[in-house]
Amino acid sequence: MHNRISLHHFVDELTLGLLPLAVRRKSIIINQIDRNLQVGSDENMLAYVLWNLLDRAVSSTENECIHIESVTEGDTTLIRVRNAGIYFYRTISHGFRQVQYAAEKLGGTISIDYSGDTTIAFRLLERA
Repeated sequence: MHNRISLHHFVDELTLGLLPLAVRRKSIIINQIDRNLQVGSDENMLAYVLWNLLDRAVSSTENECIHIESVTEGDTTLIRVRNAGIYFYRTISHGFRQVQYAAEKLGGTISIDYSGDTTIAFRLLERA
């Protein structure tokens, strides 16, 4: 059974844990997820996937603005982490299999796009 999770609040809680690292790296995390968006998912697995995406974004850059945003398309929620740093792309594209596996266990997929900014898209299929 999956819980209904307020995604904006959930991401806020995760980013609180990354705040000291972000301050040391002189970076900021902007949560642009709709405050009313809720997803049905396994909370622990979702935390694992999102924490890894955000942690890698913060750890691999300095003096950057990291955006996390979402788009809902039918029964799918697309969660994007965007960062202008080249090292984010290098960090995320190597040794990332465990996070991809966790995303797949949630019924989702992760894709990486590098065209100036690095955007990691986590597509999450709604579960009842």
